[in-house]
Amino acid sequence: MRNSLHTKETEMQRRMYEVSILKELGDRIGYSLNVQKIVDVIIGSLRNLLDYSTVGYLLLGEEGKVIFHCVLEESVNKNFITEVKNGMVAALSALAGHEIKLDEIDESISGTITDETNKNSAKSFFNIPVVINDQPVGLLNISSTKDGLYKEEEMTILYTIMNQASTAVSKLENILTQEKGKLNSMVESMADGVLMVDTKNRLLVINPQARLMLGIAKSSATIFDVLDQLASKMDLRTKIEESIRNDKLLVEEQVQINDKVLRILISPVKDSANEALGAVVLFHDITKEKAIEKMRDDFTSMMVHELRSPLTGIRSIANLLKEDKIKNEQKKYQDFIELIVSNSASMLDLVNDLLDVAKLEAGKFQIMRRATNIGDVVKMRIQSFSSLAQDNHLALESRIEEGIGPVSVDDNKIGQVLNNFISNSIKFTKQGKIMVSAFILKKGQKLSEKVASQGLVWPGLKDPSFGADELVLAVTDTGLGIPDDQLSKLFNKFTQLEQSAASEKKGTGLGLVICKGIVEAHGGTVGVFSEVDRGSTFFCALPISPESAPVVAAPAAIK
Repeated sequence: MRNSLHTKETEMQRRMYEVSILKELGDRIGYSLNVQKIVDVIIGSLRNLLDYSTVGYLLLGEEGKVIFHCVLEESVNKNFITEVKNGMVAALSALAGHEIKLDEIDESISGTITDETNKNSAKSFFNIPVVINDQPVGLLNISSTKDGLYKEEEMTILYTIMNQASTAVSKLENILTQEKGKLNSMVESMADGVLMVDTKNRLLVINPQARLMLGIAKSSATIFDVLDQLASKMDLRTKIEESIRNDKLLVEEQVQINDKVLRILISPVKDSANEALGAVVLFHDITKEKAIEKMRDDFTSMMVHELRSPLTGIRSIANLLKEDKIKNEQKKYQDFIELIVSNSASMLDLVNDLLDVAKLEAGKFQIMRRATNIGDVVKMRIQSFSSLAQDNHLALESRIEEGIGPVSVDDNKIGQVLNNFISNSIKFTKQGKIMVSAFILKKGQKLSEKVASQGLVWPGLKDPSFGADELVLAVTDTGLGIPDDQLSKLFNKFTQLEQSAASEKKGTGLGLVICKGIVEAHGGTVGVFSEVDRGSTFFCALPISPESAPVVAAPAAIK
């Protein structure tokens, strides 16, 4: 009975130890992923369970480091410690599947002092593996100078405690891995570049967009790759340290990296206890914003110039008209009056263009539809520009498909579109001819086939798709042509083509913007086909209702 009670008492003590150590782990560790801290708690409570000379652990740390810590309960010699360490290294190398070298080990010893006079070796020795997510990360070792000291019961308790601690860490690590995966997916999908470093300037996160902006090709980038790309632009390391030290956001407004202009923001990152964890760096691409800002400045300068020139002329002429000599010369006086009228008209046209663009952007641009004979509109435009074409030694012709009946459009606005197309063609055509054409394109019919059937040649012609029967109006010239990389700049109020900017016949570039607005207000599309040194075709396609679709016949040429 005495033996039975003793056995039960011993078993109860072991169970109490197991419960107390697990509670201590829960209280002191909480949601920690620090395996070393967990093992330290277990080691600190072992005296309540069994006797030992030394207790220690060997853990695989970060960046290839291996941590060995040994606590001396009794004074043993250095050979005893070396024997324990070598045994643990051999065991962990076998578990991990790779050799652990002694020079990789960060060694520390605590507890009582060593005693070289004690020649005892390790006679009782066992290791308990530390496993996280089925991967061995270290060993817990207990050794003693006494023989046969450790029994199965004690070892079972330690295995149970270590297993429960490892399971808790594994579950927490899995949860954090899932959350980290979600966060990484979000970071990688961001349009801005993002990277994060810790307090030791080690790169923790960098998304693909940041690598792309910085011109880093390899996926396994380091902080040195980032610093190299920014070396001649800014001292990122110093900025990060300053941000963390002063706990404030730092902004580099404009940094040129290759062909991109970046705004770089550096912000400290802290934990819930307000302790610094590192810094996050955000790269925002402002290349387009800078380009638009420049275009806006250029446009403003151009508008000021376009308005100042006629105003200067009007003021100069007005001063001359004050002189009695000019008043007495009727011809000069009349010429000056005509110059004032001409300059005033130019200013009025420019102001009207600006007002039209403002209406378009405000959504207040209106069209007044009515039944219109499109042939009459084209003929009037031809007549208006005939003298200007002759002065520039150009032939101005029209080709209107027969049978086009009245169509519902704003004839004044469509005339304005043709005015702009024709004036641009005259401006940029040195020799040859300009053809104004009008025809009906049936739904599903290829534009190239229709153009050919009308006896027309459009340089650079392609086949866009249209969803209805369309009235097509086009102006084709034999001028300079437009390079493919310049076509996308058309119909934008803030841009001018290179040949336009270099031309002696400058303009504001607002005409095409207004043309686009007029055509789109009709529910149509506007476009251009071009080929360098062969000419260009500016066209618009206006949808017509099936009921008003005319019967078309062969084309007729009018000069």
